[in-house]
Amino acid sequence: MKKDKENANVKKANDEKRTKQKNKKDKLEHKELVKVKDNNFLGFIGAILGGLVASIPWILVYAYGNIMISALAILIAFGVFYGYKLFGGKITKSLPITLVIISILVDIFTILISIPIFFIHSEGADINFSTMKYLYEELNFLQGISIDAVIAIIFTIFGASILIIGIRKIIKNGEKENIYSKDISEVKKIKDDSISKIKPIFEKFNALKKDKGILKDELYAEIGEDTELKTAFKNLKSFGIIKKSKGRFFYNTELEDKPIKVKNKINSKVITIIIGIIFICTMIGVVTYFQIKNVSPQEVKDDVISFKIDADWEKGTSYYEDEWIYYRYINNTPPEGEIDETDYSKYPATIDVMYFQNDIEQVPDLETVKQIVKESIMSQETTPETYEENIELTSNGYNVLKLRMIYKADYESIEYVYYVLKGDMLTVIDTYSYNLEDETVLKDSIEKLVNSFKWVE
Repeated sequence: MKKDKENANVKKANDEKRTKQKNKKDKLEHKELVKVKDNNFLGFIGAILGGLVASIPWILVYAYGNIMISALAILIAFGVFYGYKLFGGKITKSLPITLVIISILVDIFTILISIPIFFIHSEGADINFSTMKYLYEELNFLQGISIDAVIAIIFTIFGASILIIGIRKIIKNGEKENIYSKDISEVKKIKDDSISKIKPIFEKFNALKKDKGILKDELYAEIGEDTELKTAFKNLKSFGIIKKSKGRFFYNTELEDKPIKVKNKINSKVITIIIGIIFICTMIGVVTYFQIKNVSPQEVKDDVISFKIDADWEKGTSYYEDEWIYYRYINNTPPEGEIDETDYSKYPATIDVMYFQNDIEQVPDLETVKQIVKESIMSQETTPETYEENIELTSNGYNVLKLRMIYKADYESIEYVYYVLKGDMLTVIDTYSYNLEDETVLKDSIEKLVNSFKWVE
């Protein structure tokens, strides 16, 4: 009687122990699956960060190389996907739509915000709302960036489509991502049902240890054409309970009671394609970098002023320390042999930058400069046929007097003269050409120069 009571107590203690272990296992599995669900939010954060990181080559090439290679936007889709995976996001049926939406949003952010900011920085201007507003008011910039945005989105969608093919293949093949998209009770049921169907086969062959596995042919002979057994086998492989060692499968009893862990996979062929595309785009970026390195703006600075000028402009000879002269053949052609001084088609376009002391009492502001300059020009023997003047704000917050003049009397010429005044110092930026077709380049060059201009503090 006493022995029966002892046995009953032992049985009760064992039952309580098993119940506690089971409850502990259930809690661990629940915690793991809840963690996986929570990782979806982190996955979205990772997708955004991954897309922003992947946009860096595109931004740098455009902002510092003055070349828009929209094909580099293809990297954004891959960055979004790998950021999503890196932060623990799951592969689900809704992922393709999420991938495309986030990629396009990163495209738009890059085009409208990141590239303009880096472009302004590359020009040496201060980054602020006024500078951004000024940039977007430039029609050429706005038109160009709009076209580039459309092309970039096309390339991004192309990159996303490659990933979507792999994602859909995973889901279609019924890999474990579909299992983990279910709630905890369903996942536990799938696991328990799979164990009940498959474990007896491994017990029959005593294949419960790594060194006592079952051959593939023997295992497949037991499973046969039974769809349920095939699915159960695949599920246990996915859970990591069935493993393979030295060509034999074995049932790992140690992992049987451990909580399920998610290890999403993607098709190896898709990974190869992605790596290939990233490598090609990287090589394009590297080659482009070395090509554009030689055409980066030249930076000029002394103790008073600093500015940048496009590398296309060659430095000429100046006889003054506070003057810089540059020339460039835009539409005119360089002379061959002796120079005919009356043949203006052989003259290059010119940019002249100089500064000098200003009598602040006589010339206190740009309005005074405007009046004096106009009187001087209009009193000359040859006056411009077109004379335009206005005062604007540079990207660095300086007031600048801008003059545009076209001469057609003895010869045709286009001239832009900009004046920047600061107390007792006045800087004059003068660019002109004897070919009216050079005007677009002239204006673009002097605008870049004046917007990079700074007084050295």
